Amino acid sequence: MLKLILADDEEMIRESIRALIDWKALGVEVVASCKNGPETLQAIFSLTPDIVMTDIRMPGMSGLDLIAQVCSRTDLTIEFILLSGYAEFEYAKQAISYKVSNYLLKPCNETQIIEAVRKASEDLRRRKKIKELIPDSLLSTPLRPQYKDYINQILDYVDLHFSDPELSLKRIASEVLYMNVDYVSREFLRQTGQKFTDYLTGLRLAKAKALLKSGKHEKIYSIADQVGFSHNPQYFVQIFKAATGLTPRAWARGYVERNGGKTNDT
Repeated sequence: MLKLILADDEEMIRESIRALIDWKALGVEVVASCKNGPETLQAIFSLTPDIVMTDIRMPGMSGLDLIAQVCSRTDLTIEFILLSGYAEFEYAKQAISYKVSNYLLKPCNETQIIEAVRKASEDLRRRKKIKELIPDSLLSTPLRPQYKDYINQILDYVDLHFSDPELSLKRIASEVLYMNVDYVSREFLRQTGQKFTDYLTGLRLAKAKALLKSGKHEKIYSIADQVGFSHNPQYFVQIFKAATGLTPRAWARGYVERNGGKTNDT
């Protein structure tokens, strides 16, 4: 069971959400219900939850400050869902910069909450699996040039969600940035020198190579699934070969031979 902490300064909202959802059916247990930021922060450190659903405006510490504190002080893998009755774009932009899983405007209904929790659960499992398979040193993002804020937001979002087979610039532009996709596409190309699809494919191939280097590559379709090609593993093999001249399995064998039979785990 995944552990979830619910935080909101209004007891009626906390208890309504807790009672409304069939948490067991989602594979989730609500391990704490908190009324302010400091209490929530203490609960996170003591209970190490998988998901935190928090209001933005709370006494003592806002939801965004709470997330910033957790991200800066721990290496916990937590998915955050923000609840707020305030629809200002600045809140959404800050949420993006902290890599929040979802942003729900109150009042939200049962279906919206369930969908948000399911998405957070899927993202969490994907991130944990990738973290287990790929060494931290290979997951770190290299320093990037100074792009405009919304381009950096795109890159941050892609770094977190590259394994999602449904990831697209259109979805990021409409659901994350609230900007025109054609404009964003042109600016992405102008500022980075790459089309978005080329950048995403390159990142996915780099992550695939990291997995192959780790020596944990018994099934190529599993590699494909981890890097965003779960819908079409054969296409993953095709583009990998087009980029490297070798199939993933042949590339992995060559890497091992070049390194005297050693993988990154040996």
